[in-house]
Amino acid sequence: MYRKIDNKGQSSAELILIIGGLLVIILFVGSYISNITNTTQKSFKSLLTQERDFLINKI
Repeated sequence: MYRKIDNKGQSSAELILIIGGLLVIILFVGSYISNITNTTQKSFKSLLTQERDFLINKI
């Protein structure tokens, strides 16, 4: 007797793995962009503070 193998579960598992992998990639990219944004914001804030102090001292 030959039994047919059901492949519906396998395709669902593959889809879950693909979606999970994409989610992990999106989270890493988001973390990287957030890090760049924070670094840029700190540098810009430091620059503005330095220029403000320079202008105040110049007056």
